[in-house]
Amino acid sequence: MMDAATLSTLAALGPVALWLMAVGFFSPPVIAVIQQAAWSARRKSIVAFVFYLIVAAVTAWLNGIFSTVGLVTAVLVVFVVASTAYKALWKPTGVAPAIEAATSTGTDGRHEADTASN
Repeated sequence: MMDAATLSTLAALGPVALWLMAVGFFSPPVIAVIQQAAWSARRKSIVAFVFYLIVAAVTAWLNGIFSTVGLVTAVLVVFVVASTAYKALWKPTGVAPAIEAATSTGTDGRHEADTASN
């Protein structure tokens, strides 16, 4: 059960924070489309973090909180929610890895679906 302080903090978040959480929650499948299965863990992490920076900045700008504090808050919320959602839902269910595998290109730069049909 949540205490009163936690409930009041959640209530004070408002619609901007809810948008940021929704963006973070649905970011891992989108990132899986961009990432390639053959990439190193470091490259995947960098791509994911840059993606989080971009979507947090756009969300902050669209919601009128594009300032240093607003941007830092937006990045942190998106990053924490996205990484938690990936580890708790998208990876264990196999959704993100399946998307990544389906959208990866072959070694010659062609999409795997193109190489499978030949």
